[in-house]
Amino acid sequence: METNAIDLLTYELYHTLSFRNAKPPKLAELRKFFYEGGILINNTFAQPIAFSTASYLKALESQIAIGDLKQFLQREIGSKTEIFDKIAQRTSVYEYSFAEIPPRKMPRGINYMQFVKDGDTWRVSSMAWNDENENHRVPAELVA
Repeated sequence: METNAIDLLTYELYHTLSFRNAKPPKLAELRKFFYEGGILINNTFAQPIAFSTASYLKALESQIAIGDLKQFLQREIGSKTEIFDKIAQRTSVYEYSFAEIPPRKMPRGINYMQFVKDGDTWRVSSMAWNDENENHRVPAELVA
């Protein structure tokens, strides 16, 4: 049952983050998914880029406002979740696109997510992700 709650939280997080040009994301809604002081790290580039929840949302707002980010679609295509009492971790394989019509084969990556249970509610305490590249492919068993 706990896994179902984390499945739903992950789905809603990716769904809320996704948006099309005509309808920007509801960034204020994203805050509810994160435990206060949550940390997000994009490790796709040469150096990790770390954000607090607030700075991540501010960066998204800025990119959208100046037109650098017109749309973003992201969805989970495979996962594995481990839970111990009130903590959990999830390996979340995702695919994403910045295009109006996503390509047949979208780029992918892995997001390692940690969760804490706050009362009856699971929240993301941290996330670290890395997009797939020619040297590092998502293992097939994580997508099956």
